[in-house]
Amino acid sequence: MNQSETTTEKKSFRFRAAALLLAIVMVGTGISMMVSAHLGVAPADVFSTGGAKQLNIGVGTMGWISGALFTLFAIAVKRPPTWGTLIGTVLVGQVVNIVLPLMPEPELMLWRVVMMVVGMALLYFAISVGVATTLGTGPMELLMLGLNDKGLSMQVGRWGIEGVVVTAGILLGGQIGIGTILFVILTGPVLARTLPPMVRFMGTDVIQQPTGIDA
Repeated sequence: MNQSETTTEKKSFRFRAAALLLAIVMVGTGISMMVSAHLGVAPADVFSTGGAKQLNIGVGTMGWISGALFTLFAIAVKRPPTWGTLIGTVLVGQVVNIVLPLMPEPELMLWRVVMMVVGMALLYFAISVGVATTLGTGPMELLMLGLNDKGLSMQVGRWGIEGVVVTAGILLGGQIGIGTILFVILTGPVLARTLPPMVRFMGTDVIQQPTGIDA
């Protein structure tokens, strides 16, 4: 089967822009659900909740600061941000600042687990969509892809990034729990499997072939 038979036609700019905006809302909502469940948040949000506590600012506002840090690291590994990345980072923080105060904080463990799982699923789906559009890949995902370009598998690269971020977040007093542990373990393998089909669906090309470790 030749390449033309396996490659999907690239989706229009309007379609991808709409998909990116939806992904941004889903990321902000997913973060808010995990924070409100109080069972642990994603690694980047451990850092954001810890930094927000230390600086007495909103979690979404701290997300802007951490996004800027990840962007600098991504530039260092030659994955510079697009305007969509910068705009998306700001919008995600704003969505969190708006949605988080509206989220219920259930006491029943069952509902807290449901909120955590749904929030995590929203984040995985939204990250895959956002990266695949090539219009506004998140700063943390840019860093992961930059490491992948250099031969490190997405699983290993993501684990390394999140390990460092969680450690920094814990030192700052960030929220951590079973959700954090699950996110660290699952994110690399999940994205390694959800990104390629989403990229094919969008008809884009964001992942270079690895040349080294491929876990």
